[in-house]
Amino acid sequence: MNAATDDGRWLGLPYHPNAAAAIIFIATFGLATLGHIGHIFWLRAWHFIPLLIGCVSKYNDNPRPLLALADPLEVETFGYYVRFWLSRSPTNFKAYVLYDLLVLPAPIFLAATIYMSLSRIIMALAAQDLSPVRPSRMSKWFIFGDVVCFLVQLAGVGMGVTTSRNIQEIGAKVVVVGLVFQILVFALFISAAVTLYRRYKSQVGPDSGPLEWRRYLISLLTASGCIVIRNIVRGVEHAQGLDGSIASHEVFVYLFDALLMLCVVVLMLALHPGYLQRSSQRKSAMDFERNSIITTETSLMRETTLKGHRPRPCSYPRDRD
Repeated sequence: MNAATDDGRWLGLPYHPNAAAAIIFIATFGLATLGHIGHIFWLRAWHFIPLLIGCVSKYNDNPRPLLALADPLEVETFGYYVRFWLSRSPTNFKAYVLYDLLVLPAPIFLAATIYMSLSRIIMALAAQDLSPVRPSRMSKWFIFGDVVCFLVQLAGVGMGVTTSRNIQEIGAKVVVVGLVFQILVFALFISAAVTLYRRYKSQVGPDSGPLEWRRYLISLLTASGCIVIRNIVRGVEHAQGLDGSIASHEVFVYLFDALLMLCVVVLMLALHPGYLQRSSQRKSAMDFERNSIITTETSLMRETTLKGHRPRPCSYPRDRD
């Protein structure tokens, strides 16, 4: 089924959206949002704020309520709410465009948090010299690439608002360009993370040490891999169009988009980089306290030693009368 006929009339999706699946992901992304909000304040992980800052969007369709979106996780949550709405009205073109507008660029915000998390991990491990890119520059460079990807994808989705078949095809190509560029940015990021992993592993040896740094780096690499796979599938989907094998089967939406993004969110929640930062701070405090005690004991021992070997004053015999 085509996205629109020659006369510009929207025909709808080539399948009837599953309402139950949409409700499941509304609930799971909503719970994940609450979990990340709690972790931000508990761990003081302010670099996770990009997960909670997104675009504020409003939409009204006669009796439909306005949707106010506050963060990428809520973008995902409300995106699948719109999909649930689409299951009730499969031929609603506005609902389809709004869903694509919400869900397609949401991983860009998740990626920004992943970039900043790697910078925090590098500083927590005191591995600035081992990183191929300075932590202060890493976040700026990759986030800049994210912004470019976001604008390109947003422009492509915006072109899909029209019911003109030709303009929709151009918009799909623009979205593919944005997704490909984001894949390249992630490839550079993964390369930097793998380089850091190898260098730090060779320095500290086979043991992970008290900070258990390996699982945090592996979690970031796994989350990055999930986003890359998702972008590849979405790129192929937009390249094929609504007539393609991916867009014509709803299972791909939940298997290679919703499920992968949920894995990223849960993984970043279970292995929150804030735990590593807190462990690093505690270790630094313990090392400082231990060094202070050793320094104090050494000073006392030196003082005692000096007192024990202090020369006694000479006592000259009194002159005899």
